[in-house]
Amino acid sequence: MHRDFNIRHFGGLLGTISIRLSGRMKTRLGELSVDHNDSSNKEIGISRRHLTRHSWSEVEHTMLHEMVHQWQVENGYPVDHGPVFRARAREVGVLPAARRSLGLSAGAG
Repeated sequence: MHRDFNIRHFGGLLGTISIRLSGRMKTRLGELSVDHNDSSNKEIGISRRHLTRHSWSEVEHTMLHEMVHQWQVENGYPVDHGPVFRARAREVGVLPAARRSLGLSAGAG
């Protein structure tokens, strides 16, 4: 998924990065871990709960959201949800919102 999205949305310019499934994320769907010593990307983590509770299209959306953060790091921008993030997120088709409840399945309630 990362490779395909990299080609489709970032012209293949993002670096290769490890993808980790996390059973420890209780409130986040995904995260980008950055090595603050050299400002390099370490890995993208995706919540296991997210994978089991939400549709695949939502997991793809989360991956793309984290890839926008990866793009921020690789282009020297702060990793945040500010104007640069929101503009790039819209360009690649990601809703800039950073949160979603993990409590309900997609389409429930």
